[in-house]
Amino acid sequence: MYALYLRKSRSDKELEAKEDVLKRHEAALTELAKTNGYKIGAVYREVVSGDTIAARPQMQRLLAEVEKGMWDGVLVMEVERLARGSTIDQGIVSRAFALSNTLIITPARIYDPSDEFDEEYFEFGLFMSRREYKTINRRLYAGRLASCREGKYVGSIPPYGYGRKKLKGQKGWTLVPKRNEADIVKLVFSLYLSKDTKTGYGGIADKLEAMSVPTRSGKPWTAAQIKNILTNDVYIGKIHWGKTPEIKHTKNGELAVSRKSSANLRVFDGMHKAIIDEDTFNKVQSIIKDRVKAPVTSGRILKNALAGVLVCGICGRPLKRRGSSKPYYACMTVGCPVQSCRCDIIENTVNEIIRLKLGEIMLPEIAEANIDSNTDEAINRLCKKRLSELEKALVRTYELLEEGIYSTDIFLQRQKQIKTEIENILSTENQTYKERQMSVLGLPKNILQLTNICTDTKTKNILLRLMFYKIKYTLTAETASDGFTLEFLPYILPDP
Repeated sequence: MYALYLRKSRSDKELEAKEDVLKRHEAALTELAKTNGYKIGAVYREVVSGDTIAARPQMQRLLAEVEKGMWDGVLVMEVERLARGSTIDQGIVSRAFALSNTLIITPARIYDPSDEFDEEYFEFGLFMSRREYKTINRRLYAGRLASCREGKYVGSIPPYGYGRKKLKGQKGWTLVPKRNEADIVKLVFSLYLSKDTKTGYGGIADKLEAMSVPTRSGKPWTAAQIKNILTNDVYIGKIHWGKTPEIKHTKNGELAVSRKSSANLRVFDGMHKAIIDEDTFNKVQSIIKDRVKAPVTSGRILKNALAGVLVCGICGRPLKRRGSSKPYYACMTVGCPVQSCRCDIIENTVNEIIRLKLGEIMLPEIAEANIDSNTDEAINRLCKKRLSELEKALVRTYELLEEGIYSTDIFLQRQKQIKTEIENILSTENQTYKERQMSVLGLPKNILQLTNICTDTKTKNILLRLMFYKIKYTLTAETASDGFTLEFLPYILPDP
């Protein structure tokens, strides 16, 4: 039995206008299988850049099956479609096929991992594909930087107020003002320079909502969007390069990518027409710089036990605790229909549901563990035991996906939940003893006991964060007669 692996990367986009890449490759490999009498048992399709295996769920699934010896061979257009990322990823792919003696079949050649020369040729092919990948990236980088120097726009999504326009007679794009959006950008700057005391980021967002000005996404205006408009010098005719570059790093043994502002930002004069004049823009920047921010005091006491956990069931944003004499939880999203409710009512309901449902959402076998909470050694033992169980559970998710019990969405959700708990346990290494105790004892009967006896709001918040990813609260005018509803999303879900 043989499998087909099809992957389309961003570099294939130029071919899409003539013919869909995946369909073209599938037709070629299907014909190859038919000619040679290969029986196809599964077809895996992905549309990703292929920089890492971690970003390719179908490749992960295929490798798991290859390691189990499920396939006699895998048909692929080129060996670089399997692995074009780091040397580590290439080694993982090479080892999986070598240990299981699974053939790699391409239209040009068949690679037999049991043959020493074929194995070396396959590894050399992966090495060369990596070099080619690096060379292509360098050329793309140089080409995009050259375009920025010429004043062209190299982004895929133009900033609010502009649209993209293909340059005539040359490669590249430029920006052109979109009349309706450009007028809103001018209004935002005008409001910020006005003497109205309610024209901060949030105040302007509220005004635009009151005026029924739509955003591109259709979602409500936010203070962050207003800040991005007011601080973006693209509106005075500039083009950026390297403003928020990708930064790759490892997190719990896996490759992660983040972005942050760079000190090596390059600014060029753009070919596009400015929407805001430089004097207006500079005045706004001066005001932003001079505005005094409210000091953040480290001695502030947390009053919200559900901080970071309780979210709006409609818009998904965290609920805020408001009021002093009679505090209540409210959704601060403009236009959201969710109604507020007293804090004590929601908190008491949450505590009662935890008391009744805790055994259903936690693993019962951990509750029976003989835990000596007075010793650090006992916590270390429990850490190691729990990590071992989580690793097994992670492997089990792949098996359930292969057996068809998990859909892809459920598989990804379950995998994320397990990895998050692993991160929580590993992070206890840098915590104080008391915090470690609560982190590790964030398990069945112990959490219930600690939740009932602890009076510290911060401690309760830590326990709730350990138990739940989110608690969704919903109460609208239509459902007011039935009361509010709470949906608990725990980190640990019972197996089906």
